[in-house]
Amino acid sequence: MTDSLHLTAHAAVRMAQRGLAVGDFELIRLIGTEVEGGYLVRKKDYQALDRELKQIREHARKLVGKRLVEEGGHVITAYHAARNKHRTLLRGDQARSSME
Repeated sequence: MTDSLHLTAHAAVRMAQRGLAVGDFELIRLIGTEVEGGYLVRKKDYQALDRELKQIREHARKLVGKRLVEEGGHVITAYHAARNKHRTLLRGDQARSSME
C-alpha cells in the first residue's frame, strides 16, 4: 500500500474491543474486496490468498539449495550448490537470512 491510513482514537478503541490488531487493517486492505466506504474480507478472498500462498510455498521448496551470485547489483550466475558447500557459505561473516 503506497498510502498509509491514520487511526482515529475511536477506531483504535473499537479495534481493541473487537480483537483487531493495528496491523490487521493493512492485511484487510491487501486481501479484502473494496466495498462502499472500505473493505470486506470474504471467505472467497481468504481462499484466494490461501491458494496463492500454497503456490509460493511450493515454488520456494523447489528453490532449496539454489545459489544466486551477485556483485555490484548484477546477477553473475546461479546454480544448485552442493550440500557440502552450504556449510562453507554459511560460515562467512556476511551470512544472514533475507527473511530477517
